[in-house]
Amino acid sequence: MPQSKADRNKRLKINTAALRAEVRTRTKSEMLIWLRNVTGRQITAAGFEAIMRDHLPEESYYQTEVMEYIRDNYPGSFVWKAAAGPYSRQGIPDVCAVIEGHFFGFEIKRPFIGRLSKIQERTILEIQKAGGTAAVVSFWHQAKEVIEKYERSTQHRPQTGQ
Repeated sequence: MPQSKADRNKRLKINTAALRAEVRTRTKSEMLIWLRNVTGRQITAAGFEAIMRDHLPEESYYQTEVMEYIRDNYPGSFVWKAAAGPYSRQGIPDVCAVIEGHFFGFEIKRPFIGRLSKIQERTILEIQKAGGTAAVVSFWHQAKEVIEKYERSTQHRPQTGQ
């Protein structure tokens, strides 16, 4: 009989708060090593996914973090959570923002376990082709890096139309 989430967590003795802190700064392979050290057990790929699903917040948690970062650090920005529904376009990034006249789309995925759909991949490419910035992120600091990279790329452009 399959183990329940509670049984699995009790047996492995994983501190959820510690795992959530570690996941912010480690790669997937580093997290696997960390989990092996913490649990004293060999962790399979399927086991790794199960542990991440059990211990990480839902995607909406990360979406809120990114939106709060943008609102707090770019007060003149326009930021929103894209709503999915029967009349909306599929594949639109979870968090959209216009910062100083430039469109940013952030597709938020849970660390190590979130996967893009084909329509999300195509939409990100279409946004980029149209001149916007679109990226896949899990954490607010990744969104910050995307925004700052764009800002650096536009700082040294020659002025036109003078």
